[in-house]
Amino acid sequence: MKLPRPYSIQNKFLLSLILTSLIIGVVLFTGFSIHMSNVLENVVREKARMVFGQVDSVQNYVRGVLRPQMYEELPDKFVIQAMSSSFVTRNIMARDKDGKSGFTYRRVAESARNPDYEAKGIELELINHFQKKPGQNFWEGYKNINGERHFIMARPAVFKKSCLRCHGKIEVAPVELVELYGDRGFGHSVDSIGGVDFVGLPVSASVARIENTIMTYIAVFALAVLLYLGATNILFKRIVADNIRILTTNFRRNFSDEKSVALFREVEQEDEIGEMIGGIEKLSNYMFDARQQLQDYAANLEKMVEERTVDLEKEAYARQSDVELFVQLLAGSSRSQSREELWKATLPLIYNRFNLERAAYVCTFSSKNFYSYPENRQRPQLPENWLELLIESKPLVEEYRAYLPVESSSGSAEGLLCLFCNEDEPFNKKDQTVLHAIGRQLGIAADNLSALDSIVRHNTNLQSIFEGISDPLLLADGTGTPVVANESARKLGAELSGGAITDGSVVTLLCHGPGDSGNCGISTSLSLNEAISREVSLPEGRSFAINIYPIHDAESPVERRVVVYVHETTGKKQMLAQMTQAEKMATVGKLSAGLAHEINNPLGVILCYAELLKKEASGQSSEDIDVILKHTRRAQSVLKDLLNFARPKVLAASGTDFAQIIKEVADVFRIQADKQGAEITLELDDSTPGLNVAPQALEHIVANLLLNGLDAVPDNVGKLRMSLECDSSGNAVLKVMDNGPGIAEEDLQYIFDPFYTTKEVNKGSGLGLAVVFGFMSDIGGSIAVENGSTINGELSGAVFTLKFPLKKKG
Repeated sequence: MKLPRPYSIQNKFLLSLILTSLIIGVVLFTGFSIHMSNVLENVVREKARMVFGQVDSVQNYVRGVLRPQMYEELPDKFVIQAMSSSFVTRNIMARDKDGKSGFTYRRVAESARNPDYEAKGIELELINHFQKKPGQNFWEGYKNINGERHFIMARPAVFKKSCLRCHGKIEVAPVELVELYGDRGFGHSVDSIGGVDFVGLPVSASVARIENTIMTYIAVFALAVLLYLGATNILFKRIVADNIRILTTNFRRNFSDEKSVALFREVEQEDEIGEMIGGIEKLSNYMFDARQQLQDYAANLEKMVEERTVDLEKEAYARQSDVELFVQLLAGSSRSQSREELWKATLPLIYNRFNLERAAYVCTFSSKNFYSYPENRQRPQLPENWLELLIESKPLVEEYRAYLPVESSSGSAEGLLCLFCNEDEPFNKKDQTVLHAIGRQLGIAADNLSALDSIVRHNTNLQSIFEGISDPLLLADGTGTPVVANESARKLGAELSGGAITDGSVVTLLCHGPGDSGNCGISTSLSLNEAISREVSLPEGRSFAINIYPIHDAESPVERRVVVYVHETTGKKQMLAQMTQAEKMATVGKLSAGLAHEINNPLGVILCYAELLKKEASGQSSEDIDVILKHTRRAQSVLKDLLNFARPKVLAASGTDFAQIIKEVADVFRIQADKQGAEITLELDDSTPGLNVAPQALEHIVANLLLNGLDAVPDNVGKLRMSLECDSSGNAVLKVMDNGPGIAEEDLQYIFDPFYTTKEVNKGSGLGLAVVFGFMSDIGGSIAVENGSTINGELSGAVFTLKFPLKKKG
């Protein structure tokens, strides 16, 4: 039987695996042991904390529930079994006398009241430890108790103020304690440490179980390693060792001369790889000798190959330079914005590629411009047939100079590229094709610049027109998202969104009401391929006309786009409403004047005769005449309002103090407000400039608004607020607010019409607000009303906003 060599590769590999397995096993066992120790420590620590949690629960119950109840039931007695938290805790936690609970709990102290709980040994050490470190709340660690290893967790027993009744001065302690324990356990002070709560958990059995587990794991690991080493050894022998042995055998068979045999005997002292390396070295020596012979035979051939290789390298370098030149020309033309930049970027590249004496471009059009590198103010001399070269698109390449038409296609040349060589580097035949391609490339770049310049100018003109349109205009996709928007659209978007949208997305801002598709009908316009128009109104009162024009795109029929034109119609609508209102006022005014004139005279006669009859009447007749007088004066009051409405009322004045007029009128109406339990509040800016309005007109306006407000507010809790300030548009703004029910939405559009009233019968003529509207129209101001404007969380009724033109300066 042939034994394996101790220095074989298989044995070396097997020893390496064994050593590696031992190292891995040691690392795994060490880590596993540390992990299991940490797990055991965490388990016993959590168990100790649970014990302390149970102790705290018992003590809190005694202190917070049981003891107060006992004091309430037995105020003159102290029952230690129910009122001492330490006594109750010790008895509850010590209920497991046979040790089945798996832990030891003791609450001990120095000079303990009960000698059974006197601290000793480890307990004294822990009390001293906490007294030296009063800020530490817990101590944990391992100690031997009665020859067995325990995990111990302890915390100091600190005397609080509530504890001093039983542990403070003996004179104030319960009599029952003194009789039971004598003078032990007294004399403690607040926050003093007199003992410890002590929990001990035995860990010897758990450690033994862990050690058994580790030993079992070691045995399993050792068995697995043995199986792994056996299988790996067999596989390595089949896959590696046997194949290497076959290779070394072949080397011995092929090299059988004496020198080779001696060499193999030397390498047999190595492993199989060493043998193979030796055989390869032998083979390399044979090959080296053969190579030397071949080199001698191929000396002449190699010299010829070297010469040809140099020529090919030069040719390859030239072609590589040509490729790099075209890439650089393309990059330079891409960065150029004008012909001057184009030639300043490309002429140095051509100059460096062919190592020229000079490179120049001559424009043969009317401008006659030329560019040269290196810079030279002298215009290059053109050949006599230069016009023929341009017309026939034919380059002229001589030995030391070349003239190339710069053209994008045949017959479109606009100039000549003139190249002049140094004396020692003339042009060759292969350069002609490259030079002609350079001229064509530069011609294409020049045409691209012309086209780009035309596009830029055209785009600039379109952009100027687009941005110059005063109304919002945008090009949008099928969802209404803007592709391009002018400045007006961007401003409207920012205005409607409070500055959140600045890209001109006005479609979604205008069309987001109930039942709206959200794109203002863009999808409908695209599906019908027709222009549509619609009008939208925003909650704040603004209105817009939206016109949508679909764009047909033959190249991309799926991604359709539309032009959206928006025009604000708010001012137009307001003007039409004011004109309609003014026409109503004029018509009603004429009617009112005629009626007032025809009816007022008969009413005067009735009033005169009624007063005469009253002087002679008595009893029921006098009361009946009073009714006649009351309703006659009521009719005259209505006629007076009609006359005030019909005749011109606003007279010019100079610098009327509006704030003072508001104060005076408010003072008059405060008497009526007090009667119905209402409150009138003024917030006036006394710095408001004077108005060019007669005081009587202003008094009439304020009085009508206050009367309407007092009629609207509820009794006893009514509130009216009048504010006066200046806005940025040069107007004095008067706001009259109340906390009444407001005005119904269906009545808002008719509230300023003559004879239209929301009050009960015989409580209003419907002319008050119509008169105020007429005054404001004459003044050149405006009046508006809205609902639901809460001010400081109080007012939520109607809000009238009046704008008066301020007095002009100078």
